[in-house]
Amino acid sequence: MKYQQTEWFSIPRIMCGLMSGTSLDGIDAAIVEFADRDGKHSFILKSQLTVPYSNEIRDEITRLIEKKSTIAEVSWLHTALSELHASATQKACEIAGISTDSLDGIGFHGQTVWHAPRAKKKFGLNFGSTLQLGSPSVLANVLDAPVVGDFRSADVAVGGQGAPLVPIFDSTFLREEHHNVIALNIGGIANITLLPPIGSKDEIRAFDTGPGNVLIDAAARMFFGKQFDSKGSIAEAGRTIKAMLEQLKQHTFITKTPPKSTGREEFNSTWLEKRIRTTFQPSIPTEDILRTITEFTAWSIAENIRLFASPTSKIIASGGGIHNRTLMSLLQNELPIAQITTADAIGIPSDAKEAVCFAYLAYRTLGGLTGNIPSVTGAKRPVKLGVVAFP
Repeated sequence: MKYQQTEWFSIPRIMCGLMSGTSLDGIDAAIVEFADRDGKHSFILKSQLTVPYSNEIRDEITRLIEKKSTIAEVSWLHTALSELHASATQKACEIAGISTDSLDGIGFHGQTVWHAPRAKKKFGLNFGSTLQLGSPSVLANVLDAPVVGDFRSADVAVGGQGAPLVPIFDSTFLREEHHNVIALNIGGIANITLLPPIGSKDEIRAFDTGPGNVLIDAAARMFFGKQFDSKGSIAEAGRTIKAMLEQLKQHTFITKTPPKSTGREEFNSTWLEKRIRTTFQPSIPTEDILRTITEFTAWSIAENIRLFASPTSKIIASGGGIHNRTLMSLLQNELPIAQITTADAIGIPSDAKEAVCFAYLAYRTLGGLTGNIPSVTGAKRPVKLGVVAFP
């Protein structure tokens, strides 16, 4: 089944978007109807849900990222994740009242387990690397629908960071006529898209700012046996450990000039444990650790906005981090002049935004449109993203 661009955009298309991010909390699925009217795209969200990962799957992904898995375990996880995403798609379709074979396409991000896009010498060659587990072919044949997957590799192949890829969605649906807008996503890793006013000659830029939930979640597991700090209540009860905060602030990624992207390869529990060990005293309440890490996370996001954007911009936040009230309060304290709102307030459910984005990227790819923005990723040119698997 091959679409011509004019044919593809001539009628509304029902797409499914699937996102499983660096928080490792589960799979976000969204059923979305996209339409094209004279080149202007619009969408209607039909359904959304989040399917949590089991502790076993989450632990296996973590073991792999920490380089403790065998190739056999990697292969089993690769297929298991495919089946889990297929199940999430079926549930989202049931909620929307449609069958999976009526989907026009599926955007399948997969689970990132390695992201090192910067070119380096390896095997006598010079290249970057990124890997998302999960097979588009398995999904396509289980669900009887075309699947677009492996979105990041094409951008990396032409010199880009392979991230962030959400900005094409932000540019299409979040820009305003007279105001600078910053689209902030706080997942495991936090990233921002800088959207100048419509008609402005300024380029759209976007990049990862550093940790989002990843270090907060790691500390919650280490000291409290919890998967995350619900609503930031543990951090709210703590006080800042100044020596620890200053050491965390020394990480060079935070102030690195964009384009830039990062992941659990850089911000992980092993890195965090070393920082805690050198600055934590047994007499200090463990709530203070979570408070300090939450404060560092808020600071790292705000510092990137201060350095590379305008702190007076309108900020539209999404992702799991927006439910952490302490984090959001600290962020507002860091950026007192900024108007911070959420994607929910403008009609896009925050927890579904990235899934909707990957549905949109698949919609573009199947219609023959490029999906990356070179000023964002640093790629040499715009490229069509992903590979397409047909049933």
